[in-house]
Amino acid sequence: MVNVKDLQDVVDDLKDQASKRAAVLLGEGRTQVRAAVGGHSDGTLLGAFALGMLLGALIGAAISLLFTPMSGQEARRKIGENVDKMRTTEPAEFATNGSSRPMSAVGGQSPYVSS
Repeated sequence: MVNVKDLQDVVDDLKDQASKRAAVLLGEGRTQVRAAVGGHSDGTLLGAFALGMLLGALIGAAISLLFTPMSGQEARRKIGENVDKMRTTEPAEFATNGSSRPMSAVGGQSPYVSS
């Protein structure tokens, strides 16, 4: 008859072997990836990624400035008008007290602020 303790020991041994094999495979995978991208270190790859993100952000900002349909002053005016319109048409239960937290519909006091 098989003992539960013996089964647990076998499962634990298998788990340990699987963990060791997974670590070896991951290490081999990292080595292969480094070789595929030119054998660079982690720091070099991270630096290249950061540079790519920075250049992408700058190019995106430049394109958005070139293709904006209105001036910055006009955009700010429209945003302000829309905010004012939203404040005046807002339902009472979602009214704010000047902060970003909603006021309670009962009593007019925010549940987040102590009295």
